[in-house]
Formats: sequence, structure tokens, C-alpha cells
Amino acid sequence: MAAPRILVVLDTSSAWSRGVLRGFARVAHEQGWTVLHYHPGVDLEWLSAEWPPNAGVLGPSFSGPWPLQLRAGVSVAVNVDRSAQGIASVCLDDGKIADLALSHLLARGFRNLTTFRFDDSAFGEVRERRFSEAAARAGAHLEAGWWAHAATPPRAEEHPAAIIAWLSHLRKPCGVFVCCDAWARVVARYARAANLRVPEDLALVGVDNDVVECEIMAPPLSSVAVPWRAMGASAAQLVLSGLGGKPIAGKRVLIAPMDVVARRSSDTFAIGDPLVAAAVVWIHEHADKRLSVPMVAKAVGASRQRLERHFRRELGRTVLHEVRRAHVEIARGLLLTTDLALSEICKRSGFSTGALFGVAFRREVGLPPGAYRRSARGLFLADDD
Repeated sequence: MAAPRILVVLDTSSAWSRGVLRGFARVAHEQGWTVLHYHPGVDLEWLSAEWPPNAGVLGPSFSGPWPLQLRAGVSVAVNVDRSAQGIASVCLDDGKIADLALSHLLARGFRNLTTFRFDDSAFGEVRERRFSEAAARAGAHLEAGWWAHAATPPRAEEHPAAIIAWLSHLRKPCGVFVCCDAWARVVARYARAANLRVPEDLALVGVDNDVVECEIMAPPLSSVAVPWRAMGASAAQLVLSGLGGKPIAGKRVLIAPMDVVARRSSDTFAIGDPLVAAAVVWIHEHADKRLSVPMVAKAVGASRQRLERHFRRELGRTVLHEVRRAHVEIARGLLLTTDLALSEICKRSGFSTGALFGVAFRREVGLPPGAYRRSARGLFLADDD
């Protein structure tokens, strides 16, 4: 019996799409499928007639009508929601992406917040709306995002002056949620032109954790990591179900983001209370060691009771909670970027026992350390590894 032919129409010029294709290919190889990968500009009518596929997977940049030959068989849309059209879809949970970015900025003390998107892309609108609504509920001061601020978006040649003016008028320090990594470089470029410092004046958080985009920026960009290979594998599982005769038409699979990968662009604290600010900085500078609340109080020259009172008023959490958060932040970075044993990570992130490490990590992140590391595998691999 001939191997099933699976048509994949996906522009792989970006890191996210290559991640999707690699995740799909892994399952395809396991199943013995023949993958026909083409650019979105391909003539699908001709291709479907010349090489009739058993299933089709189309990415978001395919703008033409869905070919009848594919609609009659097994069809999956990837990184775009076409479920309302009766096509099985694997897409991102954009709401959770915005929630992670907001939590990251709030945890660093930012109360002045805004958003940046460069066009009317559906993903950008959803992320911006969710971030803005959640920030308002959290009591933050929300500035109008760039695209909303420009009620009539300026022409391309007017963008530089308009963006510089918008950035200059934001209340500082300000946390900026940029709806994708590629757009964050635009913000960073015009921040420099406006003589604004990143992260001291503007803390930036993007989306995708595209390592090239993030690390080419100066300073490097903090970003919400998305498991693109998991998206590709999920699309392949839908194809597998469809080929097996199971109904998949209109099914919608949401892929949750992983975490915020913190880099220099948000590596600061925007805390108005000088005592709390000094304590938080000291905690994070010493978070690789075992810390106690009396140690923190002594380091900043305050009584424990006074420090706790200021923490609750300024941050809405206790000193001990901040200590645990700082320990977990170190552990997250080590789990994401090293192969160190969990016992070594426990030691390097300041926990006294593995049990305390596991409990604190699960409380902050929602997963045990080992499960978090397994979920994160592949996020930092280069495209050509």
C-alpha cells in the first residue's frame, strides 16, 4: 500500500513556521507519510490534480479559497482558526499569552502598562484586548496602545515620528507588551531615537521566543515562549485521526504558551517605595543562596514588621513570597537552558531541600520542575540543529 501523501502549505521563512514543520515532520516520519511541502504561492488546483494528497495542512499565510479537493478529504489549518468554516484548526491560546506577559510585568512592579501592534492582525487584536482588560482588572494604569492611539494609523513614512512621539509621552517607567518579537525591534529602535532606556524607562516583552529576533536586539528581548513543535505535532495528530476515519471537521485545538523567557529588556523593577525596591533588588541579587525574611530586613536596615507592612502595601505580597519567587525564577532559567540535574538546580536556586523546591515551583509555575523541563524541550534549539 502506498504511503499517504500529506500536503503541507507553509511559508518557512520564520522560526515559528520551521518549528511547526519540524514538529509535524517528526510524527510524519513515525507514520511513514510522504510530506509534500510547498510555499503558499503554489497553484493548489494544479498540485491537487498532479499529486492528489490524502490530507492537507495549510498555514495562516495561505489566503486563497480552500481547495475543494482538500475540503472533501482531511484538512487541517495550522496557526489560524478556520474552525467556523468546518476545517480542523490548531491555533495559539492568545489569551494565555497575554496573561503570561502581564503577570511578568506586574511581578516586576510595573503599574504603567501599554501594548504595541503594527497592524490589524487578528492575533494582535486578541492579545492586546486580553492584556488591556486584565491589566485594568489588576488596577494598573493603562496607556492606549500604539495602534489604538493612532485612531487613523499614519502612513508608513509617518511612522517613525509618530511612534517616537507616542513612546515619549508614555508615563514612565512603563511595561510594554509587544504582540510579537518581530515588532519589538521596531519599539526598541524608536526608543533609542527618543533617548529612552530599555528596560529602565520601557520594559519590553514580546511573543514567540524567536531566539534570533530576541538575541539580536540590544538589550536582548524577554519573550513569551510558544511550543511551535507541539503545534506541528498536534496538527499531525489531527491528520492521523482523520486518515483513520475519525471526524475532525471543525475541531479546534488550542496550544498554550510555555512561559516568559526573561532577558535584559525587562530585567528591572519598577517599585515606587524605596524600602521595598531596595529589598527586592537585594533578594534577587542573592537568590542563589538560602534566604530568610530576617536576613532581608537586616540587609535593608528595617524591622521585619515594617518591611512586611511596606511589601503588602506596595506589592500585595509578603517578603517570603518574593523570596520564593526569586528562587523559582533562577530555577526556571536553569531548567530551560541547562541539562543540570534537578538536585543541582535545587542547590543553585537557593532551596534547602528538594521537597521545598518542588512545592514552591509547582505553586508558582503550575507544574513540577521535571514536567516543566520536559514541556520546554526544543524551545531553545536552533532551527538547523
